[in-house]
Amino acid sequence: MGKTHFLRNLAIQADQQERWQVTFVNADRLEIGEPYSFIERLLAAGVAPDWNFEPATQLQPIAVARECVRRLLRQNHGPDEGHIIIIDDAHWIDPESIQVLRHMIPRFNRRNVFIACGARTPHKPGSLGELLAEAAATNPHHHHVEMRPLSEHDIRALAMQRFGVSISMRNAFQLSEITGGSFLGVDSILNQVTEEEVRQLHTTWDLPIRPRNLDNPLLGAYRELSPEAQQVVQIVCLAEHEITPQALQTVCRQLYIPAAIDEAVRAGVVIESDFGQAIVPKHHLIGAAVRETVEPAFGRKVHRLFVDLTEGFRSVRHMLKGAESWSDQLREQTAQYAREASQQSQYLNANDILRMALDLAQDPYERQGLITELVLINIRAKTGFKCLDLLPEIETFPPSTLREFLIVMLRVYLVNDPFPHRRIQDVLNTENTTPDEKTLQAFMVFMMVMMLMRSNDRSQISELIPVAKRLFAESPMHPEELADARLGWMVSPNEYILLLGCYAVALSHLDGDIDVTRQALPDLLDRTAELPDIAIKVDCLVPLAGAAVATGDIILAHDIAAQAVDILERVHGEPWTAATPRVILAHVLVLLGKYQQAEEVLDILDEFNHDALDLEARLTGAALRSSIAAIRCQRDPEQYLAHARRASDIDWEHYGRDLSVMAKVEIARVKDDAMGVVTAASVPRAASFRNTQRGFLTYKAHALITLGALDDARNLIQELRERRGTTWFEYWGTLDGLEARMAQAQDDHASARKLYESALKQRLFPLAWALTAIDYGEFLFSIEDAEGAENILREAVSTLEKIGATAYLRTAEQHLKKAIDRNSSAQTNAFAAMTKREREVAALLAEGHSNKTIAKQLVVSESTARFHVSNILRKLQLNSRAEVPRVLKHLTRSR
Repeated sequence: MGKTHFLRNLAIQADQQERWQVTFVNADRLEIGEPYSFIERLLAAGVAPDWNFEPATQLQPIAVARECVRRLLRQNHGPDEGHIIIIDDAHWIDPESIQVLRHMIPRFNRRNVFIACGARTPHKPGSLGELLAEAAATNPHHHHVEMRPLSEHDIRALAMQRFGVSISMRNAFQLSEITGGSFLGVDSILNQVTEEEVRQLHTTWDLPIRPRNLDNPLLGAYRELSPEAQQVVQIVCLAEHEITPQALQTVCRQLYIPAAIDEAVRAGVVIESDFGQAIVPKHHLIGAAVRETVEPAFGRKVHRLFVDLTEGFRSVRHMLKGAESWSDQLREQTAQYAREASQQSQYLNANDILRMALDLAQDPYERQGLITELVLINIRAKTGFKCLDLLPEIETFPPSTLREFLIVMLRVYLVNDPFPHRRIQDVLNTENTTPDEKTLQAFMVFMMVMMLMRSNDRSQISELIPVAKRLFAESPMHPEELADARLGWMVSPNEYILLLGCYAVALSHLDGDIDVTRQALPDLLDRTAELPDIAIKVDCLVPLAGAAVATGDIILAHDIAAQAVDILERVHGEPWTAATPRVILAHVLVLLGKYQQAEEVLDILDEFNHDALDLEARLTGAALRSSIAAIRCQRDPEQYLAHARRASDIDWEHYGRDLSVMAKVEIARVKDDAMGVVTAASVPRAASFRNTQRGFLTYKAHALITLGALDDARNLIQELRERRGTTWFEYWGTLDGLEARMAQAQDDHASARKLYESALKQRLFPLAWALTAIDYGEFLFSIEDAEGAENILREAVSTLEKIGATAYLRTAEQHLKKAIDRNSSAQTNAFAAMTKREREVAALLAEGHSNKTIAKQLVVSESTARFHVSNILRKLQLNSRAEVPRVLKHLTRSR
């Protein structure tokens, strides 16, 4: 069974149940370049038909997704009401709609919305098919059905279903060999079988396989059509998009072909959709097979006729498809469309048109113009990787600043090749006098700075940043000053000067100059706040958020990262660092013990940032997921760690470079494997980290104390004392907490108590606080202060429960039980030794009576009642009378 047949059967069965609303929608191949075109189809098909949705490139995917979710769930009024959404040909969904669906689908979980999607394999990176296949592999509530080639048994069953009689295994094997097990291939052969041949199956058990159809079984039904109907089918398939019956009749009339539409529909080669408003091939594979049979001259005629029947992308596409050679008219139409599409941010469509134009243009000068246009559009869209195949031809262009710019910007995407710093230096040494050349020169130096920040050699950056600032200051202030309007998007000199300042502060903390970083942050934050909410503002906020983490101001880092993420979700255009803001925000949330929120941020990171230039962010995100999984005991952390370890292949100082090490250390600590912690924290590469706050050293110091390696622990603690506030911060535990454990190990009880109490004053990082509280409770228990141990351990348990740190909860509860048991034993003995009068007072205390009412009921003075109450609290080792009811209840039950 093919995916389309499977999904249609699913839709039919769901519709017959008459319980949930069913929406069936196909993606259209030719709409893949039109932003939000599939979402528009989906809404109109029944998801939210009352929403007059107008696609616009300025829309933000998350905002669209949230509104879609709200409208769809609003339709489900009761627990038995729901919606079934069936999507076929999901591989043709436009990128913006994929982003919307990536956000929508997880939010339908357990909310009476069932989604089934069909897509071809192999799945392209970032496609909806890839997302759903990954989700199905990790979530038992999702299912991945792979449509494997039909086996001989499948083919026999299909024949039995179709004809009511089976065929021989030999015949099934022949069909499998011919079609490759393709459902459509087998189906096309079965469609050729006549009623008389079906009647003979009872005696022959073999289907006739007509030799003329063996070259492509998808064409079986097509070749049974009359010549006129075949030409109609060719017209439909050449369009490669839905066409109206009226448009089809117009083309047929101009070609003097009878419009034999009904015959083609009856044969099942083409089908009507949208209630007869459009005609399309039965399947895209059939359309592709039919197009291969079309005579080139006829095909060009059809395309030329479609030019006036379509508009926009489709019209220009038909114009190019219908051309025999390149012409001035094609140049003008292609240039005009590429310009308009770029202005509307329809970069994918512009890319496709220019690629088709290149197939026609042979003249080197014409090709140079088309390639330049194509590469500039992809650079602007930050998809330069699509043009890497053109690099050799660009190298042959006449020398110019623009040529060097194109080469440099494409080589950004050759991550395994050295960045062409020498070429940029040569451009700098060349006199550039025009506004266009100055703009290109400044932008190339900016790219050089950015790429050096993403390398292991930062030695030139401090010298290049002032050069880049000067070049931007000397470049045009307004796009209108440029001769080449295509370069206008680069004209933002003040914004880039500010961004370079933000890079400078990032360089400061990477070089260990925390004081300079702290001093520079306030002014840069103020200047960044004055920017409108545009993509480059996100690029400015990212290094500032990283700097806040590096200076120990986690709350500021949270606010900056949250602002960057908010802008990402609202503004149009991709920043250079589209993924890192979410990584920083997720990291800070982990430190603050907000694991659920962190996971939600990481979910969106996975949904939206597959093609971001800061590709390392997904590896860092996997490391954070590994730590969260270890702490919360929700899933296997190793599955994420395997992905996160690939971060070691990246040798530049990206944000969170140490987080894969932190994840490995966390996993070992959760297992109470002190030696594993030491080993994980001692990997040689960790010593070279600069973009780190060295939390793994905190864990290592604790592990060394646990192992009794006190000399090593003492040396490491001294190192942390020297690094404190500059290259080590107390995000994962305080220096006082470490020194308290050292004092405890050396039987210095007085110092240990004082240091523990000092450490517990820092409550900003709840996991670190709770683990210190467990250590303190264990210490108090060891010095026979079971009451104090119970109190602090109760707080530790409460904190761990609140943040969901399940992995550490069991240890805390075990220590708490020991303290409660010892307290209970002591209290039981004390209670048994109480006088009759003290028990009477205790009973009244448990009922909540004051000293005055106790005195009145027992007919004693208030001072006598107060004396008895004090004795009871002392004997039961309680701090307040409020604890008496709980203890007395327990003691009474135990007796």
